[in-house]
Formats: sequence, C-alpha cells, structure tokens
Amino acid sequence: MAVLASYWLGRRELLYLGCFVALLPLLALAFVRWRRVPLLVARSFSPSAVGAGHPTVVSVEVTNLAPASIVDANWRDSLPWEPYATAPLRLQPRESTRSAVLRHRYEVVPPRRGIFEVGPMLVDFSDPFGLADGALAVGRPQTLIVTPDVVPLSDDVVAVADDEGPSRVVQRRALGGEDDLMTREYRRGDAIRRVHWRASAHHGELMVRQEEQRSHAEARIVFDTQRRNYRDASRVLESGDVESQSFEWAVALVASLGLHLQRSGALVQVIETGPAQLAGIERPEEFLESLAAVDLVDTPSAPLSLLRNSERPDRSQGSIFAVISDADSGTLERLVAQRRSFDLAVAFLVAPSSAESATALRAAGWMCVDVDRRASVEFAWMAAEAEQEANRGRA
Repeated sequence: MAVLASYWLGRRELLYLGCFVALLPLLALAFVRWRRVPLLVARSFSPSAVGAGHPTVVSVEVTNLAPASIVDANWRDSLPWEPYATAPLRLQPRESTRSAVLRHRYEVVPPRRGIFEVGPMLVDFSDPFGLADGALAVGRPQTLIVTPDVVPLSDDVVAVADDEGPSRVVQRRALGGEDDLMTREYRRGDAIRRVHWRASAHHGELMVRQEEQRSHAEARIVFDTQRRNYRDASRVLESGDVESQSFEWAVALVASLGLHLQRSGALVQVIETGPAQLAGIERPEEFLESLAAVDLVDTPSAPLSLLRNSERPDRSQGSIFAVISDADSGTLERLVAQRRSFDLAVAFLVAPSSAESATALRAAGWMCVDVDRRASVEFAWMAAEAEQEANRGRA
C-alpha cells in the first residue's frame, strides 16, 4: 500500500517505507534461519537404568556459551515417546548470561522397555520484532536404558526341583529309611524304569528313584527369540509401536522368572533359540540391561540343546521353563526329546495361534500354561501352580 501511495502522491519517503516493510519479514526469516544459540547441555538420569512403567528423574544443566545473554527463548527436551517433548521453560535473561548455568529436573515414566535417546534440547525463539519463529536442536541426546518391569513372584507357587540353593547342602531326613532318602513321588513324564517298587508299596503311591542328591537347585529357561515363531510380529511399525506384543510379554516373563529363580538360590541358565543376546543372569543388572535391548531375530542358533553346559547330562538337570509362542518344529522336537532330563518342566505358551505345540508338549510330560498377552505375569505364575496341582491329581 505504501508503494502504491508513493506513486499516487509522488512522495519518495513512502516508497522507502514500503520497501522496508516488504523486506522486514524476509529479514526476520533470515534471522531465525541463520541464528545460532551456543549452549552446552549436560543430562543425567536417576536411576540410570529404569524399569518400564517406573519413573526416573532427568537432571539437565544448560550453560550459555554466547558472548551475550539469550532472551526471548524457550527450551524443551525431546522425548522418544508421547508427548515427545517436555513442557517448555523460558530462558530468563538473568539465567542466560555468558557462562551462566541453568539447572532443571523433571520426571519421566518410560512406557516400554528399550534403549532410548532423550534429547536433543529444542530451543524455540523469535526475531526481535516477533515476525518469525524458529527452533534449534542443541546438544547431543543421552541414552536411557529401560529394562522390563520385574514383577515379584511368590516363592510357594511352583515348586522348583531340589530348590536348596547353591550355598546350602542338601540334608534329607525321613522316617521311612534309606528308600525314602533316595526316592520322590512319581511325576508325569518319569520313566517307568525309575519306579522304586518297594518304596511305592511303603507309601501307597508310585515313587521313583532320585538319580542324585544335588547341593544346588538347577533351572533352565528356554527363551524363543525367533521372529517366525511370533504370529503377531510386524516389520511395519508406526511411532511408539512394538514389533510383537507377544514377544514383549515373553521378555517380561523371562526377566521376572529369571531373577526370581536366581534370588531363590538356583543356578539359572537362559537358553535362546536364536543367536545369544543376553548377559549371564549371575549379573542381574547386566542381564536386565541386555533384556532391554533384546530383539527378534531371523537366524536360528545352532541345534538347540537343553543340556548346554551340563557337567553330567546323564543325570537329572532340575527344572526347566520354556517361554514360547508358536514353536517351530525343530524347537518343539528338542523340547519333547529332552523333557525326561528334568524333574519339572513348565511351558508358558504366549498367545499361540493353535494348540499343536501344547498337545505335543503335554504328551511328553510338560505342564503347559496358555497365556493371553493381556494377562499379568503374576496371573501366569499362579496358573502354573494350578497346572502343577492338576498334574499331581492325574499322576
């Protein structure tokens, strides 16, 4: 309008004013486009590794490296889950002078396990006239380890075979003599050749020979990590999605069950059906951190063996737990074939698409618990107790 008025009225100053007004938005855009905000950002977490669904406190220190104060700017930390950023905070002039340090703490609750990047910091600012807004990513992100949520499991639910702990010597006493010291009740899947007929007559029920008196409880967890065995696995993911809800449930169970057995004094091995990704459970923190990063794989491991690292594979190996969904034929074959090496065998079938695996495992003497992935880990553990009681009733 000023340019048109300058020609109409013949006033040159109106032409200058019009040109200035036309260039002003372009100058504002150039200002926010090329402006740099030299800030040093340091970030720490407490605790440094947190369970999914539990809070962690993020401490942020922002140091101004600019020669002058920073005004008219807000900052927010970017997050890898909704709402994807913290609430914005204003950089006050007194806090943004050169070398001034702004400290802030906020709490986040990670919704799922994983290795996440928190940051970088986003700084929102405008030009001095408020005509254009801009944003800059400042500083590097920091890694937050979110482990599966570990659920305490009851000690008196599923009886782990020979659960005496690695530091306690087995001292078995009975009133029935040596036969009672060397036998236990018959369990489905035990070989008939192990039946101790004299002890069975004494007790009025089938009894089988104990192959050894161990000083340790031994437990193995078979963890299926093969992508093809989880029917709900999807490679096309939207932001915030997980590849397989069934697999996430299986990870949560392995975490809770593994630590429960380890804290109970058992010597625990986790056997993966794919290439090894997990740390040893004897180092619980490293074990949980490796579970935070575990993923489905396409490549199976070497031929699956449930007797891995066993010094005496010809003797009873204690207890075994399988956490699977729709096991492939190779995995299922090994679970069936080596069942008799264990006193207790429990399979948790996470949202299976058919009953074929359960039928084959039950026929071999496994106790099978069908798990809905919406159920809690505690519910599955209690369901295993019900299955164990039902097995005792059928024996």
